[in-house]
Amino acid sequence: MSGNIFLDTATLAISLFNTMLLLWLGIVVVSNSDRRSWGIWLASGGLFCGGIFFLIHTAILAQGLRQATNDLDLLWHLGWLPIIVAPLAWYVVMLWYAGFLGAQARHNPSLRFIHLPGLAFVLACAGILFFLVLVVGSLPTFQQVVTFGRTEYVPTPGTPLLVVVYGLYIVSCLGLAVHALRHPGPSARWMGELARQRARPWLVASSIVLMVVGLLVAAFVVLLYFSSPALIGRDAQVRALLAWFDLMVSALIGIAVVLIGKATVSYEIFTGKILPRRGFFRQWRRAVILGAGYSLLIAVTTTLALSPIYALLAATILLVVFYALLSVRMFGERERVVRELRPFLSTLPDGQSNESLRAAFDSLCENVLNARVAYLVPLVPFAAPLAYPPTRQVPREFAARAAQLSNAKEMFRAVSPEQFADAAWAIPLQSERGMLGVLLLGERNDNSLYTQEEIEIAQATGERILQAQTGAELTRRLIELQRGRLAATQVVDRRARRILHDDILPQLHTAMLSLSAGDSANAQMQMADVHRALSNLLREMPGGASPQVERYGVLGALRRVVEEEFSSAFDSVAWHIEPEASRRAQALAALNAEVLYAAAREAIRNAAKHGRGGDKSRALNLEVTANWRDGLWLEIQDDGVGMLATHGNGQGLPLHSTMMAVMGGDLKLERAGEKTRVELFLPPQAEM
Repeated sequence: MSGNIFLDTATLAISLFNTMLLLWLGIVVVSNSDRRSWGIWLASGGLFCGGIFFLIHTAILAQGLRQATNDLDLLWHLGWLPIIVAPLAWYVVMLWYAGFLGAQARHNPSLRFIHLPGLAFVLACAGILFFLVLVVGSLPTFQQVVTFGRTEYVPTPGTPLLVVVYGLYIVSCLGLAVHALRHPGPSARWMGELARQRARPWLVASSIVLMVVGLLVAAFVVLLYFSSPALIGRDAQVRALLAWFDLMVSALIGIAVVLIGKATVSYEIFTGKILPRRGFFRQWRRAVILGAGYSLLIAVTTTLALSPIYALLAATILLVVFYALLSVRMFGERERVVRELRPFLSTLPDGQSNESLRAAFDSLCENVLNARVAYLVPLVPFAAPLAYPPTRQVPREFAARAAQLSNAKEMFRAVSPEQFADAAWAIPLQSERGMLGVLLLGERNDNSLYTQEEIEIAQATGERILQAQTGAELTRRLIELQRGRLAATQVVDRRARRILHDDILPQLHTAMLSLSAGDSANAQMQMADVHRALSNLLREMPGGASPQVERYGVLGALRRVVEEEFSSAFDSVAWHIEPEASRRAQALAALNAEVLYAAAREAIRNAAKHGRGGDKSRALNLEVTANWRDGLWLEIQDDGVGMLATHGNGQGLPLHSTMMAVMGGDLKLERAGEKTRVELFLPPQAEM
């Protein structure tokens, strides 16, 4: 080494720092990738080659440049293999990452006119270098290097060619890599364009730094090789010059490694992840801190020639302290996550008010996501849309647009901010019964990407808010309907008692007196009036469960009720039943079948009762359609006067709409042109 303690310490520390970070990145990239394609393996292999080179470089520096041994000579020759492979691997990885090696890049003109010839050239240069190093033996021995050619110098004709070709090779690899990053091809990876856009500055900067390193190394090697005769007798000055040059080059490579690591952990450029992970960046930061501290400690103990036991003890203390601090930080992160989640998770049990759910949504957007704007768009009944900031409103057309974005295979997708009021990301919200809604997010206030953990928290919280809204509204409706049902039952009961006491019993008493007096004709008339009154009373009382559903199934029971109860209500009845729908309807659970049948019967009853609008001469036709489309759809349509069924006492379709929602289904009533349509839906989970 140079003999300057500070210079030697800095050089050794940076070399060991690069070794640790490159090996860490190589292991992390391949172990954290979703799909380990050949590009990921090559990227990891290139990082490993860089780490192996600096591992050899550190070993050589630690033993000094004043003596040559067999192990140092072996390391000297082995060290050239990774520094030949690494630039080529970096260039090929940048071609793969920029989209020049996929099927979509075949028609890219840059690939045909620049990168195909460039790749052929650097491959030829790499082949020449391997041939010169492994076959010809153009590398001088380590003894000649440390003595600057004065000891056992055997000139080889391939050494000048090795120096020139390596200079052209490294400059070409890194220059072409910069061009590939500046002019990328199409990306086959979902959300790949966004990741490229965010990571490109870091990769371009690292490629430029590496290209500067390549130019400096090439120029220095050429200059040192052709001026070696003039350096004889200036060993101290040359060693100091080499040490300063090595420090500068190692520092530049260290900067490039940090830039590559930043792009890797912040934008998941090599792992194939869609979103960056917050914990990944923290682990990288800790690796940098540990690498810097450990490298400096080992470098100091090595340059000061301390006993190995002291270096071992110092390294042990450093690792224990770092591990203890890491454990403390992990517990601190857990407490911080719980603290972030507590404001809105504690306010999400079923039955909470809209104000509590609004506070939970605002806390999510402000404290966890740091989003500029956000919209919670429900696709299920009884849930209300929410917007952040509270001054914004959710446009009505968002529901139709958001329904087209639902995809169970995607965690999120990019959307047009112009169409969604500054929202740039759509997160589908789902439950075991299907789609609940969509959470639309704008960019973050700091313009950074959302992390995978944040998207998962947003997704879970959005789903919980919609479920809480639906549960609260269902509970409120059921309570109101139950109160109405109880009131109606009491009214019916009192009315029945009044009719029995005031009307039927006196008529029975009169009939009995007529029979006693021998007036059988009058007694028969009285009994007929009693029978008629009892029939009317029974008809007006609420109906219970229908045994026809269990006997004939939902669709069969509907046919019978139309043919028997409403035979004279419609001019014509058309049935369109798909075989698959009939089979699925027959397989419904008993409770679900009863709820569906009751809702459909109520829709038919409303059409029969209100369809003519008081005009008995008006034509009234009924059409019943059943089909299966990811669930059972039952459509009841009539050409009556309109949706007069909603003007009743509020105990008809609202009750059945609530019961359908409890079963996970839906009931929709709408006017389509000249026809009134009721749509009933039950999801696949409603089957037995």
